[in-house]
Amino acid sequence: MEQIKNIQPRSLLISTIFTLVLLIPVLIVKPDILLAERFFPGSGWIEIALLTIYAGWLSQVMIHTKNISNIRTKYWFFFSVIFFTQFTLGLFVNDNFLMTGDLHLPIPALIIAAPVYRGEGYFMPILLISTLALVGPAWCSSFCYIGSWDNLAALKRRPKKVNRRQTIIIRYAMIALVVAVSLILRYAGASITVVIAFAIGFGLIGVFIMLYFSRKLGYMLHCTTYCPIGGVVTLLGKLYPVRVKIDKNTCTSCSICTTHCKYDALSSDDIKAGEAGWNCTLCGDCLTSCHASSISFSFFGMKKNTWEVYMSIIVATHAAFLALARL
Repeated sequence: MEQIKNIQPRSLLISTIFTLVLLIPVLIVKPDILLAERFFPGSGWIEIALLTIYAGWLSQVMIHTKNISNIRTKYWFFFSVIFFTQFTLGLFVNDNFLMTGDLHLPIPALIIAAPVYRGEGYFMPILLISTLALVGPAWCSSFCYIGSWDNLAALKRRPKKVNRRQTIIIRYAMIALVVAVSLILRYAGASITVVIAFAIGFGLIGVFIMLYFSRKLGYMLHCTTYCPIGGVVTLLGKLYPVRVKIDKNTCTSCSICTTHCKYDALSSDDIKAGEAGWNCTLCGDCLTSCHASSISFSFFGMKKNTWEVYMSIIVATHAAFLALARL
């Protein structure tokens, strides 16, 4: 990663405090959620200290980077690796690596489908909504354990033009389809074997879409069209007050930013309108892609320090997810 030349006290302080605010209550109320406590009781403070140092360091890297996409891709993939490593260890080595000790399939669509099918078990939807309250639609561009794969699949190609209206219609149709199938399976009394087969099939189709279509298009088709959670996050993310704004006075309309957006949130019409489109996940890749520095993050119209504060919150939440987000 890039060398840090000057420490930015504000981002360091925010990321440090925010990480502590997220993790210390966990240690006090239910310490065994932390892996360190499960294997070495009383060592949770060490885990929190290490994650806080990591968050502070990463906040400085993000503030100084000239390529947000490069750093974001790395820490996002790092989280995915940690997530699936714990999942694998929980399956084959020790169930302490699983959050509850029970097996859950690592398919984001199940955040919706499982509670609908069971008629109970709302922990994951509540966790998702809580995360959206903290970071908004960035859940899709920094925290989804599967989304990192789609990002890597689309990474090496410039995104090809897609029909945005069509993909948005399909995205919300997928939400309705997942809910409908879950209800049908529930009231038909389908066995757990059949339900698991449906879930695995849905997940494998998603992997195929990443490996073939996202890779071919240079566009995250799985996340923006197929995944129902992506639709939920985009919709609820509009309640989050941070927005991507484009300064029409300095923008040269070179459209370089459109080649860096894997979510189809920056078309020529979006640039003319002066703000990112519907699919924006606040990933921030466009900020460092703009040679004229015309793109910024806005909080209720205020732009000063918004990027620095928001990114500090993102990395702090990422650090907390390394400790808390597992199946």
